[in-house]
Amino acid sequence: MMISQTEIEESIIAQWETCKMKLLAQDWCESVEIVDILWQMNRLDDKKIAWRSAYLLDLIHDVNPSIIKPYLKDISSLVITEKNQSIKRHYLRILSQYDLSKIADGHLVDVCFKWLAIEDTPIAVKAHCMTILYNLCDTYPDLIPELKLALEGILPYGSKGEINRAKNILMKLQKE
Repeated sequence: MMISQTEIEESIIAQWETCKMKLLAQDWCESVEIVDILWQMNRLDDKKIAWRSAYLLDLIHDVNPSIIKPYLKDISSLVITEKNQSIKRHYLRILSQYDLSKIADGHLVDVCFKWLAIEDTPIAVKAHCMTILYNLCDTYPDLIPELKLALEGILPYGSKGEINRAKNILMKLQKE
């Protein structure tokens, strides 16, 4: 199926207005060509299209994770410098569902800890960072004390969702 970036953009805009992005994800979840175009669209100057393409990649990942797997290393690298909080949220959500021990470097770990420490980091970004760091603790147990401190630091000021996620991870860490 040959489809252009313009046609993909038009589909995203049309489906967004009718709240049918999940249908697009199901339709496109087997197309390496479309996923590659969506991946490129994540870095467009048009923030709305860039975010919606990231959202669609996230939805496609829910349907067919294997088609997104080849992008994990790139996602891991790009999320560190991503300024768009919405794209960052979708990248982190995807990453949080994997064992990143083979691809995550110290930069991703550092930035996740940094985002946890910043009070105005969006809730979903913090939640996904908590999960990513927790998932890395099996491979890197030296992270556990620092993660505990970071999570305990969220408890006094965090949102209900942040506090809930932090408490759940702290309980899991106590059991290990």
